[in-house]
Amino acid sequence: MINASGAVVVRGDRDHREVLVVHRPSYKDWSLPKGKMLSDEYLAVTAVREVREETGHHIRLLRPLTTARYPINSHVKIVQWWVAELASDDVLDHDDETDLVEWWPAAKAIRELSYADDVKTTVEALRRPEHKPLFIVRHTKAMSRKKWQGDDADRRLTERGRRQAKALANLLAAFGVGELASSDSTRCMATLSPYAAKIGAEIKGYPALSEESAERHPKRVTKAMAELAKRSRDAATPLAVCGHRPVLPAMFNYFNVVPDHVLRPGEVAILYPGAGDGQTLYIPPKL
Repeated sequence: MINASGAVVVRGDRDHREVLVVHRPSYKDWSLPKGKMLSDEYLAVTAVREVREETGHHIRLLRPLTTARYPINSHVKIVQWWVAELASDDVLDHDDETDLVEWWPAAKAIRELSYADDVKTTVEALRRPEHKPLFIVRHTKAMSRKKWQGDDADRRLTERGRRQAKALANLLAAFGVGELASSDSTRCMATLSPYAAKIGAEIKGYPALSEESAERHPKRVTKAMAELAKRSRDAATPLAVCGHRPVLPAMFNYFNVVPDHVLRPGEVAILYPGAGDGQTLYIPPKL
């Protein structure tokens, strides 16, 4: 099985939308940019990297699209598609896999892309309005509670947890997350710290989201999430908030979301408040 990921990159207002397409001389086709996932790479990160390599454009993802599956030689190729927008107006050199990179009007893309699957994916990308995502993260692997001496709020990440946090930074970057919030406990703040350092942002700590406070004052979790929801709506970029397993149900409950499983350490849930379709994407941790 071959895992791959790509993006329908859209620009322009609703009546003048354009789609980023590439011409591959070796296949003599016009297609959407995509490519194979690397080892231990999030599929979301694959999409951003492949678009950068094939087009020179830096993008941020907005939401997932339907996964395409088709046979190739003796394997099955599975492509995770995303809707994306430009993260920067800068255009860098692209690799030799493509010789032409063009913005096509949406109607032309639907009419002239070489593959039916690309056309279907483009139509799906253009059909639904976009809503800003919000990320709820369970902190990465922490030291054992039984073996920790000292205040539990100060409990640190394990070596694996620190590596998970570094990998998580790449995932959050793929979506252009720009606002960071967390329980003020050490293990939660440390989970977002690599990404905060990467973009030069501050993590706002919320004592109300700590395990200790949530147990004593559960209503303060709701109040904190209301503040974060408003902050997310007002911000130009998506927000990520990190919490603890026992507190996550109350954090999700604010958005009327009931996860179908307990999030693993380092797992991310991507919510779309205001979309009205209840869509939540769960991305398990790497490593």
